[in-house]
Amino acid sequence: MNTLKHTVLCLSLLLSMTATAQILAPARWQYELTKQFVKQGDMVELVFKVTLDDTWHLYSNIQNYDIGPLPTSFNFEKNDTFKLIGDIKPIGNSKAFDDVFEVNVNYFEHTAEFRQKVQILSNNPIIKGAYEYQVCNEVDGKCLFLEDDFDLTRRLSNKPMY
Repeated sequence: MNTLKHTVLCLSLLLSMTATAQILAPARWQYELTKQFVKQGDMVELVFKVTLDDTWHLYSNIQNYDIGPLPTSFNFEKNDTFKLIGDIKPIGNSKAFDDVFEVNVNYFEHTAEFRQKVQILSNNPIIKGAYEYQVCNEVDGKCLFLEDDFDLTRRLSNKPMY
C-alpha cells in the first residue's frame, strides 16, 4: 500500500473513532441549601441531589465492607465560617447483594440525595469542597469513578436581594 493511501486510511479510522466516541455522564449533580438567607448561629442543611441515567446506579456513602465498590465520599474545605454537624446522610438508598464483589451494598437508582447539617459561624460563610463517587451500568457492567467540586458560597446570603 502506498504511503498516501495508508495515511488516508489511518486518518479515516481516527475520524471514525473520534466521531463515535462520547463522554459518559450518567450522573448529574445539583446542590442547594434548605435556607437561602443565613446569619451567624443558623443551622441549615446542605442538599446534594443526583439524577442518574436509566440502567445506572450510584453507590451510597454508607457501606459495610473492606473491599467492594467505591462509596460516595464528600470532602469539605475546612475554615472557621461553618461547622459540620454529624455525618452526611443518604436519603432513600436501597440495599442488595452485589454478585461481583460478593458483599451487601447500599446504592441508588434514578435519583440520589445526600444531606449534611451545618452550623453557620460567620455572616459570610464559605462552604465548598469536592465529592467522589462510582456509578455502574446494570446492562454491561461498566463502572466509572468520577469526582467534581462544589461551591455553595455563592448560594448563601446574609440578606435578601431586592
